[in-house]
Amino acid sequence: MQQLVAERGRAHRAALALALCERWQWRSANGAWKVRSALGVLQGLEARGWIELPPPGPSGRRFARTISGGNADVRETPRSEVGPWNAIRPLRWERVVTPAEGRQWRELLNRYHYLGAPRLVGACLRYLVYSRGGELVGVMGWQSAVRHLKSRDRLIGWEAAQREKGLASVVNNVRFLVPPWVRVPHLASTILAQSVVRLRHDWREQYQVEVWLAETFVDRERFSGASYRAANWVAIGWTEGFAKSRGRFVYHGQSKEVYVYVLEPRLRQWVHADPHQPLLTHRLLLTQPRSEKSPHLIRRKRMQEIQESWKPKLPPEWELNENDLLCLSRELEAFTAEFGSAFGRVEVRNLCDLYLRGLLSDTERKNTEAMAMALDGPNRVRGLQRFMNEYPWDEKQIARQHREQCAAELSDPSGVWSIDASEFPKKGRESVGVAAQYCGVLGKTANCQSGVFVCYSSPRGHALLDARLYLPKQWLGDDYAERRKNCRIPEDVKFRTKPQLAQELLKPLWEGGLFAGDWITCDASFGNNEEFLKGLPAGCRYLAEISSTRKVWIQ
Repeated sequence: MQQLVAERGRAHRAALALALCERWQWRSANGAWKVRSALGVLQGLEARGWIELPPPGPSGRRFARTISGGNADVRETPRSEVGPWNAIRPLRWERVVTPAEGRQWRELLNRYHYLGAPRLVGACLRYLVYSRGGELVGVMGWQSAVRHLKSRDRLIGWEAAQREKGLASVVNNVRFLVPPWVRVPHLASTILAQSVVRLRHDWREQYQVEVWLAETFVDRERFSGASYRAANWVAIGWTEGFAKSRGRFVYHGQSKEVYVYVLEPRLRQWVHADPHQPLLTHRLLLTQPRSEKSPHLIRRKRMQEIQESWKPKLPPEWELNENDLLCLSRELEAFTAEFGSAFGRVEVRNLCDLYLRGLLSDTERKNTEAMAMALDGPNRVRGLQRFMNEYPWDEKQIARQHREQCAAELSDPSGVWSIDASEFPKKGRESVGVAAQYCGVLGKTANCQSGVFVCYSSPRGHALLDARLYLPKQWLGDDYAERRKNCRIPEDVKFRTKPQLAQELLKPLWEGGLFAGDWITCDASFGNNEEFLKGLPAGCRYLAEISSTRKVWIQ
């Protein structure tokens, strides 16, 4: 590998991957070079420090999972019901081939599927399903099957050598989505039934391989699996709660039910070269015992159940009773529902609700693991972690709605803007931006995070409008490159002082014109900075604290 990189040091990564395929004669079933797999090998070696690859080009960067922006066709899709049956049949299947279709496919999944769009590697097929009138009614994705799956391997009964030979004929239904605005009875099961017919034909045409078996995983905490069963898929077991991440398997504890669809009943006979092996008929599959222990499907707790187990540590003078808590819970649910459209999928909205309830609960530690364990049990931990780290939501929309609501409630001609920095003590060193710096809470230099905040106050109340994390200069040096990558800090982030962050936060709020008032207040960390005071909006008046040692001209 090192010799290959040295010989072609100026080539881009795709060219290196192609050269590796040529040296290894590494081809897929249809004879095409397995460039993406080879690129994964090279990236894995680079991550271990064994080789050094050239920087990726613009096309090599991973597709950003965001809600905002994207394909115009997705944003303009009508949010109305599609149907009835006689208006949409027959369904029209379109293979995703062009880059525009690929962007639309990814954007739909990122916006409406709880897992988002997958990064497909190897053999795969993608589809967009339309009604007779041209309305989008379904999104489908297939990929090469996972190598090890206990329930499937037990059903086929193959050994390692047989699996290596026959695994190319097993395909995984990696994504299936019916957009939330489509309301047609039995549509999901119809799409699933038609999909295996299309799969068999198109997979043979694309890869010259016959499909014997299709498989998929169903999260039973979210879905019942009824659509798959109605389409003659059969549940044969459970996964063990592992997911592949960065080349290794990570335990997340959330088992999923395994469903299969047999396209070739003679599968066992062909694998074992034994005509006496049983045919994998639908009736036989239904009679097969499932040795895996079915996990307990923990149902998400309702607000009423949480109230019954909640022991809030409230000051005696509050005197909140059960009716007060019930009223507060209804108001909280109504409030969070106003932001529901920013999350796309209902599962993501539910996780947001869980996170807010955790912050308001009497849980001692306010991290995702502790809050999920206290309110919904261990199986919800992974979901809440992914909600905070991976699941997309429209942050700009949430911020805009928040500011509009604050302006409607608080805006007043005598309103005052407040700019301040605040710190949060930390014991560990893995949190983003943590460093030894001055901590106002402790009154000394300590290990902490720091942020800049913009607030608005008026006789009608006060609210936090925006905030930005402060990254110490050391975090943007070469020594912290690995930590920046682990914390997912964007590559284009540059060092900003706290006064610079404050100006970036204040400018769009001031120019938006939602809030009345022309006074700005800040403490000495901003008042001592002449550039910050000069950069304040024109026409404002400010009251800025300065150090007691500051020298000024009084005349």
